[in-house]
Amino acid sequence: MTNGSRNNVKHLNNDYSRQIASDKQGYSDRASQVRRRRFILIVAIFGALVLFFGYQLINTRANLSQVNHQVATSQVNLKQEQRKNAKLNSQIKQLNNDDYLQKLLRSKYDYTKSGETVYSLPNHNAADVTAN
Repeated sequence: MTNGSRNNVKHLNNDYSRQIASDKQGYSDRASQVRRRRFILIVAIFGALVLFFGYQLINTRANLSQVNHQVATSQVNLKQEQRKNAKLNSQIKQLNNDDYLQKLLRSKYDYTKSGETVYSLPNHNAADVTAN
């Protein structure tokens, strides 16, 4: 058969042929409706996943920022504590020095050696020894 002979074919216009044509049309409509629903479902699932992972990303970035702030604060506190520790270690070393220890005892607690006299001067911050 050639293409020219196809033009000579005529469709019957009876109940059966109309039913077959409407069944084909119904099947085509149903298939397009199923495809449309499937497409909407896929787009909805993809949109939900994008929203979920977007929320997770934003939440993670906020947590990261908070942790970075805590790390910075902790580093500042660590440096302060290290300075304080170094200062205390130097005081420990000084307390092991007898000359420094005697000077500290004399100034803070008004300690005197036996036979030694302490004079309180007007500009001196030490407490009056004779008042004891």
